[in-house]
This record gives sequence, structure tokens and C-alpha cells, in this order.
Amino acid sequence: MKLSLRCRSSLVTGAAVVAFGLLTPNCQPTGGEPNQVGNGGSSGNNNGGNNNGGTTSSGGTTSSGGSNSGGTTSSGGTTNSGGTTSKGGTTSNGGTTNSGGTTSKGGTTTSNGGTTSNGGTSTTTTPAGSGGSTTVTSTSTGVGPTGTTVAFGNGKGQGAMTGYGYVALGSADTLTSPTCGTTNTPITSAAPCKADTQWSSTSALCMTGSVPALPASPTSADYTSNWGVSVGLNATDPEGGGLGQAFTSVTIAMTGSPSTGLRAIVHLKGDSPDTQYCFAMTPGTAIPFTSFSATCWDTAAPGTAITAAQVANVDKIAVQVTSTSSAITVTDLCITGITFAK
Repeated sequence: MKLSLRCRSSLVTGAAVVAFGLLTPNCQPTGGEPNQVGNGGSSGNNNGGNNNGGTTSSGGTTSSGGSNSGGTTSSGGTTNSGGTTSKGGTTSNGGTTNSGGTTSKGGTTTSNGGTTSNGGTSTTTTPAGSGGSTTVTSTSTGVGPTGTTVAFGNGKGQGAMTGYGYVALGSADTLTSPTCGTTNTPITSAAPCKADTQWSSTSALCMTGSVPALPASPTSADYTSNWGVSVGLNATDPEGGGLGQAFTSVTIAMTGSPSTGLRAIVHLKGDSPDTQYCFAMTPGTAIPFTSFSATCWDTAAPGTAITAAQVANVDKIAVQVTSTSSAITVTDLCITGITFAK
């Protein structure tokens, strides 16, 4: 899925708005996103037969079941020790191999293109947020997030976040990478990629594109169509689950350009796509989760902030390039890793 946030930033007039988005629409400033058995052995019977069966005393009297010592069968209680064999069920942890079914996930949901159409619904004077997250269908159960670090493999998170990556953009913004499907169809706000996103890197989430300049006196409408571009990751697969851990901060490692004017964006499961939280980030610098706020671009009134108790419910994390009074060229801007602290 994807989401997008929009936030507002100070522009020519001194106080402008910026929209942002996550997998689903996000902060309003200038951006959004959204817009990738073993089996119990039968040895229990052998145990029964050899250990108890041969002993007619285990059968009791001959009348108790004959020389076959049905007791031997009762030594099937040994079969219960066959329960030891059921430990073979531990082998069924080979079912963990089934979680190798995780591999099967690759097929059905290879991407999370975001639908930016979910954004732009802001009725305030701040930049309307655009971008949202596209619902991605997945039949795999997956492995829950673990650990404190996130790496990437073919557009999918590994470790503390196990969802698929996604991108989002405003209708006036452009992305040339990633593309969608084997035909490499361009991803736009009107045509997000809902499956088979083609990433330029197998070990990072990267985007290349452009963000046109805002007019000298931008309005909310300008931010609605030109809030910027974003790239992000869902916490789980299928999407919708939270981090599940009580982290205190997050550090996002990045390469490419631009390296300034970026916003980190998070979304909480259960919230509407437009309810997102942002922070003016510096790549590689730890961000306390409680620093993410609803209107991070307004230092005088940053709005509601995330609480420590809500961190486990964060279901999306993204980085947004927000529009400004100058045109911006985005070149191989990649999230190369995410690290959490407790």
C-alpha cells in the first residue's frame, strides 16, 4: 500500500503549507505517499511393544487381553510417549518451513502503489494532503515483524517491518522510477501501481522523478496537485498491522538527492488515510517518535503529537520530498535501511 502525507512549510509569504502522504494520504503540508511437519513417528508403537508388550505382566492376566497383551496396546500409553514422537510435531515446526510460504507471498502482492486520489480532501487553508495507500491483496500469513532493524529485498521489508514498499505523488508531480509491471508503465497519481512494482534496486526503496515549483503565492489547491513525491514501507504483509513494539525513536538511512527538505511521515493503524504525522528529517539522524506531529511544518502550532503508547500501532513509515517555490529534481532517492531504538 502506500500512503502519502502532506504538510505545510514556510514559503515566499513566510508561512506556507505543505502536503504530504504515506501509503495512504498523510500529513497535509506537501506530500503524501501512497503513492510495494514432520510427523510424529510411529516409533511409539515400537516403544509400546518392546518396553511393555513383552511383559505379560503388563497385560496382566491372560484373560486381560491375551498373550498379545492388549496391555501392550495400553502400552500405547507408550504411544503417548509416542507423544514424545508428537514432538515430531516439533519437526512440524518444519511448518516454519511453510512460513517459507513467505516466499509465496512474493507473487500475489509484489507492490503497494498508492492511490493519491484519496488525498486532497483537506478543507483547511493548509495544503491539502494527497496520496494514500493502495490496498494490496495477499493470501500469505507472513512472519511478524521482529528485531530493531529493517533491510529490503525486492521491494519488501525484512526484520522489524515486513510489508511492501510503495510510492505516491501529486497529480502535477512525476516519477520515472519505480515503474509498474513488466511493461514498465509509469506510475502516476491517477494510475498507481497495485501489483508488481519494478524497483531500480533489490536492496533499497528508490524513486526518481521531479516536483515542479509552486507559484509565488500558492494556495491550498496548488498543494493538492503538487505536494511532492514520497516513498515508504508498510509495517506488515498484508498491510494494516502495526510495528507491534514499543520503540522510542527511528533512524532512516538514505542515499541520493535531494538530501534536504525531506519529511519523515508515519501513519497509525485505524486512523483515516489523511491523519498522518510528520517530522522535518535529516537522513541518518534519530527521530523520537513523540516528535512526529500533525502539522510539523508549523513550528508555532505543530499540532497533535504521537504518544509513546501509540508507537506500536505505527503501520507505515515514509519519506517525502515536499514541493517548494523552486523546482526539485529527485534522483535515485533511496531508503536503504531503517533502525529503531527502544
